[in-house]
Amino acid sequence: MDLRTRKTLRSLRAAFLDLRRDRPLARITVRELCERAEVSKATFYLHYHSIIDLSTELQEELVRRVIDELKVPGALLSDPRRFASELFSTFIVHGDEVDTLFSRGEEHALVESVERELRGRVLAENPQLADDLRFNVLLTYQVYGSHATYMRYARGVTEKDRQLVIDAIAEAAEAMARL
Repeated sequence: MDLRTRKTLRSLRAAFLDLRRDRPLARITVRELCERAEVSKATFYLHYHSIIDLSTELQEELVRRVIDELKVPGALLSDPRRFASELFSTFIVHGDEVDTLFSRGEEHALVESVERELRGRVLAENPQLADDLRFNVLLTYQVYGSHATYMRYARGVTEKDRQLVIDAIAEAAEAMARL
């Protein structure tokens, strides 16, 4: 990718994130994004089909980056308790980005993206699990259930209480793996 293209993409992404901090995805237009990024609409459409495509790309990149940062990325199957604890802790470190990209009507996209990324990584190492209904059900249950539990009990509480919630989620992940 040449320097101009990288600069254009950086500008579009920065403008999008600025707009996204202030409003829901549905209220961002290509016109205002391009004005803020100082690029033409034609340039935008050379790189993206829509605002949603740009948003999805940024969301998926963030989820991949967070999972890449885990100390023991393969622990989902071997040490689910540690994995769950690390996963939540790493997402907390990226809280501002998560809140920007996955708020105001986009909360569902976080769990969908995390589940898709985790499933892809596990199946890359364990392709025999692709058709394993039990594995697929437990993964979905763990991702969606953990997220719902975290959102219900860990938002707006002290750091100590948030850690207690994460510990309980990690304990539940370990218990589910024994099923």
